[in-house]
Amino acid sequence: MNKAYENMRNFWLDVKNLENRKGIMELGADKISVAGVEMPVPDGNQTKYLLVATNSLGDCSLYFENNSKSGLGGMIGGHGDEKMQTVAAHMLAHASKLTAQMSADEKLPVPAAGCVRLFAVAKNKIFHIELPEAEARNTQNPFYPMFAYSQQLLGSFRAQAQEHPAHC
Repeated sequence: MNKAYENMRNFWLDVKNLENRKGIMELGADKISVAGVEMPVPDGNQTKYLLVATNSLGDCSLYFENNSKSGLGGMIGGHGDEKMQTVAAHMLAHASKLTAQMSADEKLPVPAAGCVRLFAVAKNKIFHIELPEAEARNTQNPFYPMFAYSQQLLGSFRAQAQEHPAHC
């Protein structure tokens, strides 16, 4: 994982970055403020990573490793986009209900090849679970709605990129 991507990843995984923001909410028994999904993306002989995350303010971001000079691509969304904010709110709400079925750590492990890592972030810990991507896409899996919302966010980011290519 390159440094630029790691820096943005760490920003989203530290809710202390939200402490002074007006309107931040903590959802569920574990007081979740951030949720997201990280997945590995094969690129030739190496693996790159993609992260989509949201917080309880309705902010959303997509970050991915790429072959640019900085090694990082990304998009910011949420504010002003009601559809994106609604999807993000649903993903966060679902994540806050699933923490009892996740592991809790201080750091988020990197997902293995062919897997996705779903996560929910509270002040002092990160809840997470790694699932094979096929399992995450199984509609019978309790984590399916959270994963499906992350995929809807990715779709919203794609639509945003097509509508405003100069801003991406």
